[in-house]
Amino acid sequence: MTRSCRNPEGSTLYCGPDSSSARGRLIIVDEKGFRRFVREGKRVAKGLTEETIKSHVRTVKEFEGFLSRRSPGRRFEDARANDVKAFVRKLSKEGRCTFDNFIGLLRYSRFLNNVDAEQALIVLWDGPSVLSEMCKNVEQKYGKERSAEILGAYRPPPVGMPPKRMPKSTSDFLSRLESAVGGEGARQVLIKSPHASPPSAYADRKKAFREAKSVDEFLRTLHESYIEELRGYMEQGTLYFNQPINKDVLDWVKANQEIGAGVRKGNEIYCTKVPYMAIEYLREKDRTMKRYYCCHCPLARESIPAGKEMSRNLCYCSAGYEKAPFEAAFGKPVKIRVLKAALWGDTLCRFAIEIPEGLKKRLSA
Repeated sequence: MTRSCRNPEGSTLYCGPDSSSARGRLIIVDEKGFRRFVREGKRVAKGLTEETIKSHVRTVKEFEGFLSRRSPGRRFEDARANDVKAFVRKLSKEGRCTFDNFIGLLRYSRFLNNVDAEQALIVLWDGPSVLSEMCKNVEQKYGKERSAEILGAYRPPPVGMPPKRMPKSTSDFLSRLESAVGGEGARQVLIKSPHASPPSAYADRKKAFREAKSVDEFLRTLHESYIEELRGYMEQGTLYFNQPINKDVLDWVKANQEIGAGVRKGNEIYCTKVPYMAIEYLREKDRTMKRYYCCHCPLARESIPAGKEMSRNLCYCSAGYEKAPFEAAFGKPVKIRVLKAALWGDTLCRFAIEIPEGLKKRLSA
């Protein structure tokens, strides 16, 4: 579902000729509404510079012109995934498929609450950006010279590479990494997940753990908060990362504290990842497609329906994402094991996190 975010109180819209069109069509962008959305900082990064906002508006204006040429009268609010993919192909051919163009379109799609366009942009941007960060992780761990020896001629894929082509690039990266530093060395690189946020992003978790009487109470509180977070996305009709949330998903999460929080068993916390496309996952009966809808990995998800195997080490990138909030909450490093993974043939991704020694006296109250 999409909706127009034109200001009902009558704020002026940015209007100007489409410079990419010889006929000079008028392209309308709600710049004032978009700026207000940016200032709110709820679904975009706070503190965007004036230069960044203007760049985003230029990209949106170009996309509006592109849509109009495809079908007169069409607007960004009407755009679908195929429109986004076609525009990205155009930018790629022209050598202009950049992070700035992508993030500008993504932020404007969130302003319009155009879920279809937002999902398409996330999918096209996510994988290449992750592989690029992983290459940086190799350099940070082993140094520039050794990194060049490890990766050789490998180059991360360009932003906008179609998901079906990602597994080949990922396999190339992993093969070079594992051949040079072995499985354990590869896991040490991968577990520094590019998706994991810095400790400062988990201040709420740290506060919740400090206030909880025990680890068990902390985990129950986390699960209650996660349910309310998902309820908010469902009621607002906005995306939770890449996906919409409905009542079936919410009820399923409610029934399993491992999802979005964790359940303690002895000295370990067991966590299960919410599927990447939970609505489709819950409806699906075919095991292969259930694995596909479960898998969050933009680097390898498409290998599942294609029947191609990926290195099991890759799932330690997901493990790095899962352990980061617990390390922030506990203020100590934690060890994590991958128990199940969609890429390993399972229909859920599940992890075991070891509770640090100094906290074991707070297991239960």
